Amino acid sequence: MSFRLKPEVPIATEIRRLVLRQLQVAISELRTVGDPESDEAIHDARRRVKKIRAVIRLVRPVLDKTYRTVDRELKDVSKLLAPVADGQGILETLDQMAHRYRKLLPKEAVRSIRTGLRERSARTDREASARGVIKRAADTLRSEAKRVKSWSIQGEGFDAIGPGLEESYRRAREGMILAWSKPKAAHYHSWRRYVKDHWFHVRLVEENCGNHLLPLQRRLEALDGLLGEYHNTVILREILGTDWYTSHRETTRCLRVVSRYQRLLRRHAETLGVRVYSEKPNRYLRRVRRYWNGAVKSESAQRKGAE
Repeated sequence: MSFRLKPEVPIATEIRRLVLRQLQVAISELRTVGDPESDEAIHDARRRVKKIRAVIRLVRPVLDKTYRTVDRELKDVSKLLAPVADGQGILETLDQMAHRYRKLLPKEAVRSIRTGLRERSARTDREASARGVIKRAADTLRSEAKRVKSWSIQGEGFDAIGPGLEESYRRAREGMILAWSKPKAAHYHSWRRYVKDHWFHVRLVEENCGNHLLPLQRRLEALDGLLGEYHNTVILREILGTDWYTSHRETTRCLRVVSRYQRLLRRHAETLGVRVYSEKPNRYLRRVRRYWNGAVKSESAQRKGAE
């Protein structure tokens, strides 16, 4: 599904279209819980909720205050789905570590941990099913769709999205600096949230900027992947610190490998972060505005030529 603001279409129309479409698909993905396919669908639905919240942040300065209720309800839905959505990602991170550090992690220990994680994920699914999590989340999304249809969005063109675009860049840049200066898991988690918003915002405006933002979009996607993987290692470390799936010796060895992998991920994220966030926010915004205005002029010239 295309996640883009269409050129030459009023911003208000496009925002409502995008949000309603994401809500519609997310609701369709919330069917059941308890098997890998449905859990993956729940992960996708939660991702769509994050996209919607990113759209809200992009136009928040020109959006009427009713968005606050929608944003709050979407935040609750995201939290509700998180335990189910995160399970598969943690298993994939364990497999990635097992491949990368196969000389350091005994196969039997990895097998025992993987089995334990799967059983833990199955318990989480059963608990979610017993609590009616899927129905509750889907019902909430249906209710919020009615509110979105009545949103009032002021402003047009780049002026409507410029302040939000600069703010997402600024928050991601400041989040990076904080994570560097105080490398705590919570700070990297915050940085990741800001990077994800910035990535979604670039995807939204890229088509209106003459494809000049494609390199930035790819870097942000890669950075989001690194920080997402780091987040999975944080969860895995917490689980291994409380749930014993193998011997104390092998668990300790695995925790050392997790720490080693985390250091690698942080280095790669910091290197990529420097490339993405070297500009000051106001210069970044001016550059994107030039791309936007240049694309508008080019489109206008093409229409005149066709006439």
